[in-house]
Amino acid sequence: MPRGLLRTGLLALGCAAGVTALTACGGASPAADTPPSTVTSYVTVTETVPATTTPRTTSVAATTASSTTPSTTTSAAPAVPVVTSVTVLTERSGLGHLVGPDMYEATSWGKASVIFRWRAQTADGELWKETCQVVSTVTGPGGYVHNDRSAACSGRMRANELVLGTPGIYTVTTEVVGPEGLSTAIGTKTFEVFPDGTP
Repeated sequence: MPRGLLRTGLLALGCAAGVTALTACGGASPAADTPPSTVTSYVTVTETVPATTTPRTTSVAATTASSTTPSTTTSAAPAVPVVTSVTVLTERSGLGHLVGPDMYEATSWGKASVIFRWRAQTADGELWKETCQVVSTVTGPGGYVHNDRSAACSGRMRANELVLGTPGIYTVTTEVVGPEGLSTAIGTKTFEVFPDGTP
């Protein structure tokens, strides 16, 4: 191959490879102490970052609304006792002898003394208050009558005693009107007086 053609081919190959001086490839000749040019490439990278929200804590003073309405307590009125029954009792006093239940014998003076009591009962037991209206009547042989009044729901006759000289059967009837007049109950008791049995 002729030398001219060989040189031309090497130059073309050198220019293609980028290692041949620029003068040989038709460019300007750089200075001998100039370093090769440095090409810096910049790449733009787009990164998608998820949005984050930092929670913000806000302190709010708690407010409690206080009620200014005064509390009202309504107490129920106490229940009025209801008298359901009346029990009448008799007992010996100063004169005479007790010879059996509700049985009295006169003394040698021909007298027997008896007293009576009454007890008003409610659902809660015996009522002792003086809030009742009580009327007691004692009747007996020979037209005997004795009346007694009291405010005691449970009590005894106001007189000291019944001095009885006529033998026979006597009856005590006691009516109790309960507190505030809301109830009424009646109790009775019979007793007997015997003549003096002294020989």
